[in-house]
Amino acid sequence: MGRFESDGLSLAFEDEGVGYPLFLMHGFAADSKSNWGLTGWIRALRRAGYRVIAADARGHGDSDKPTQAHAYAPENMGGDVLRLMDYLDIPEAVIFGYSMGGRNAAWLLATEERRFTAVVLGGVGETLLRAGGDAGAESPAAHSMVPIYETVTRTGDTTAALSACALGSFPCLEAGLFANVCTPSLVVAGSRDTVAGSPYPLADAIPGARAVVVPGRSHLSVLTDSYFKGAVIGFLGDRW
Repeated sequence: MGRFESDGLSLAFEDEGVGYPLFLMHGFAADSKSNWGLTGWIRALRRAGYRVIAADARGHGDSDKPTQAHAYAPENMGGDVLRLMDYLDIPEAVIFGYSMGGRNAAWLLATEERRFTAVVLGGVGETLLRAGGDAGAESPAAHSMVPIYETVTRTGDTTAALSACALGSFPCLEAGLFANVCTPSLVVAGSRDTVAGSPYPLADAIPGARAVVVPGRSHLSVLTDSYFKGAVIGFLGDRW
């Protein structure tokens, strides 16, 4: 596992395989190993011909853990990916985010799409979009994360950093932010995913985006689903 400096923090990352670069962004209270390694994603994407780069997000895994909520705003967590790309001298890449990572990948798509040739937003959907009120307000997904956070707390693995992350990293995004996006995009969620909601409203907000619903899967169980993997690799293409 390598490390790099980002905005004064030391963050851990894995860099595996050869081929076209693909960056992975994991979900809340997870890390690159549990979200992407143990679920078979890194192996599947490497076999499809990608160089897979997966960082432990700030506040998670082996990365530094700030305890201020503002440290987990999308421009900071998304900015970590841009700084990692620069550190590795990668001008453009595919990005694939799941849940919290999907929300931050959506922010990158809306604000920094020139750096990405394709974007996959997994475990996100209609709850990402502003439902009224102030732009940047806490999204319904933040409330949906409470059961996950309580589970982490009971196992004794939580830290002040996770508390700050839960408060700071789930703002709504205005649908209009995606109006001029041209990057090929895929939005995926399980049919029983009450955290993300339907992927269709988000895909409708992104010009040309596709939406996929994984049958019978919840927010967490969808990660190991072969249908999900097939949809993503089919969208991205087999580089070999």
